[in-house]
Amino acid sequence: MIVLLIRGNILGLIMFVAVSPIALIGSFLLKLADPITMSCVGVALVAIDLLVRLRSRPSNGWLTQREFGGTLFFLPVWAFGIVVVVINVANALLK
Repeated sequence: MIVLLIRGNILGLIMFVAVSPIALIGSFLLKLADPITMSCVGVALVAIDLLVRLRSRPSNGWLTQREFGGTLFFLPVWAFGIVVVVINVANALLK
């Protein structure tokens, strides 16, 4: 039921689930600060999505089209990863 409420493709959801161990290990086991842990999650999201999309590089729209990689709502997963990194770097600098 919850999957129906999230707009995107299944690959995008799988990417978010795949990087969840980074958050688990960083926050709970290593006790790292949240900005560090979440920045690592963001970098992992960017890396995974771009690696998947690089397979379709000769095609038009390979970087932004949902057919070539993970998508959540209307943005590619790599864009969400960049947003996560920027927010957490700003959070670390403001503290």
